[in-house]
Amino acid sequence: MNQFDLIERFRSILPIVEKWIEDTLEKHNADARPVISLPFSRLKAIFPPDLLNKAKSVVVKGMVPFPPLSRMGLPELSSMENMPMVGVTYKDTFFVNHLYQSESLHFHEMVHVVQWERLGIENFLLAYGYGLIQFGYQGSSLEKMAYSLQAKFDNGELPGDIVSIIQQETDAIWDKVYKFIATV
Repeated sequence: MNQFDLIERFRSILPIVEKWIEDTLEKHNADARPVISLPFSRLKAIFPPDLLNKAKSVVVKGMVPFPPLSRMGLPELSSMENMPMVGVTYKDTFFVNHLYQSESLHFHEMVHVVQWERLGIENFLLAYGYGLIQFGYQGSSLEKMAYSLQAKFDNGELPGDIVSIIQQETDAIWDKVYKFIATV
């Protein structure tokens, strides 16, 4: 199976993944807390209040929810389902494992919230899926951006207007992904 075929199969199951995400968000809606209500002063100094009010965090015990991609027809991505993730973001809501509730992790997931907002659900999923298929989790462009900015956050070296920077980098990633998937 080549990567073109895998990306095309991923694209074909997007409605199923979107439905899974919507169902997961609805299931956990009562547990979602606006990020602005959390005791993270550095996040409040970096992100605009309206974004922190819209973004939500859900603390879970055990594994954070991840789509069962193997049951959805993509057994090649089953390793993601069993990866011990400490956080994952869907749209404006992220899930964090109760053992890893750091401000640093919340910053990382806020980067993903901005990415989701910039790309929308379908384009985010396409860009994320493309990154996983082409480069694996650590090499995925959206993850590389989040980890790079998280390291700068941890070291107190963030540039100004972080939302604009995330949006610009996300646009550049999308341009590359779009050019590739347009050929598939």
